[in-house]
Amino acid sequence: MYKNRHIRIFIVLLALVSATGNSQTTFNSPFSLKGIGDLPRVGIPIYSAMGGITIGIRDKGNVNYINPASYSIRDSMLFVFNFGVQGKGASLSGQNTSTKTFDLNLNHLIFSFPVTRHLGFAFGLVPYSYTGYTIKEKVLKDDPLYNKDVGQLEYLFRGEGGVTRFVTGASLELLNHVSIGFNFDYLFGQINKSHTMNFLDTPGTFNTTMLERKAIVSDFDYDIGLQYSTTLRENNHLVIGMIAGNNKKINYSVEQLDYAIATSSDGKMYKDTIAYLKIFNQKFTLPFYIGLGFTFSNDKWLFGVDYKYQDWSKAELPYSHDKLTPTHSLCSGVQFIPNPRDFRRYWKIVRYRMGAHYENAYFEVNNTPVKDFGISFGVGFPIPLSRSVLNISWESGWRGSIEKNYVREQYNIINFGISINSFWFVKRKYK
Repeated sequence: MYKNRHIRIFIVLLALVSATGNSQTTFNSPFSLKGIGDLPRVGIPIYSAMGGITIGIRDKGNVNYINPASYSIRDSMLFVFNFGVQGKGASLSGQNTSTKTFDLNLNHLIFSFPVTRHLGFAFGLVPYSYTGYTIKEKVLKDDPLYNKDVGQLEYLFRGEGGVTRFVTGASLELLNHVSIGFNFDYLFGQINKSHTMNFLDTPGTFNTTMLERKAIVSDFDYDIGLQYSTTLRENNHLVIGMIAGNNKKINYSVEQLDYAIATSSDGKMYKDTIAYLKIFNQKFTLPFYIGLGFTFSNDKWLFGVDYKYQDWSKAELPYSHDKLTPTHSLCSGVQFIPNPRDFRRYWKIVRYRMGAHYENAYFEVNNTPVKDFGISFGVGFPIPLSRSVLNISWESGWRGSIEKNYVREQYNIINFGISINSFWFVKRKYK
């Protein structure tokens, strides 16, 4: 019976992996128009609640895929997985307009288990980039850009899709203090973008032109991680971590279609193809990055800081004129457990978390970097009679500027996740 229960759980988890990999992610942000889309922050609520710190975290009960060196901390025979969903509400403000959006998506599904006493393994699915936007602009007679020889215009920009990351990694602990790990990833996905221009003064003819571009990403990537952990005195622990990834060229295929559209009086649409282009085996460059971080912890407290740098100015994206820039990110966070051993009073064993982050995006808007500030809070509710925890985090922040970037996004993100810990491959001695 014990064995059959775990087999059923494993079948359910495989179904969730399939659903996560094949689901269509929805996302809405004008900033996702740039580059390969919006690069999401870590969505696992344990870490997002603490500002996004991960590099210096070694956690037996959760899977920290950002620093693969952490996999070696798995307890013997302990199978761990993290599953979560994310909801994002945003208020977008421009010079003369404002709108609100809300999206709900599957966010991550990560598994980890020990191979030997000092070797851990992990695999799963997480998002790498999101693309989703609808932007409409008009050039009317009272607009400074109006040209009477062209007439009034309406522009419509749309985009959807994204890139998913299938993570596989392992970590080896050396000399009881140093762990080294790597992730070998498969990146896959499709990004669809369209640009429509409608001539408002000439209805009923081929007065609309549309450009559609499809980009398909499919290739392997890798990164490495390192952690040094030590006990300072009594029960105080220090972990210092590093992550890094080298320049890597990723396969990138492009399909582009340009055509004109006419609408008849009865509403039928007619298309006239102007140009068609399909190019395989293009490459775009994922640039070098490095991150450093540390955590200091004891039975009740955990405090950490992360810093990451990535030079996107050296990235090459085919058929794109976006100006990409180096990125810097800094985040810090804290966790507090009033009394982790007081099981008689539940609120004493609840995890309370908070944090903050600052970063600049890897692209410019209106020749100005887009800056992102945010704060976060969260709680972890232990599930009675188990080693599992229900985690919730909330992030609130803003990025961009109406004066400098033409648009400002104020967002609120809520993450729900469950960390399940279960002993596998253990045969009961008694029934």
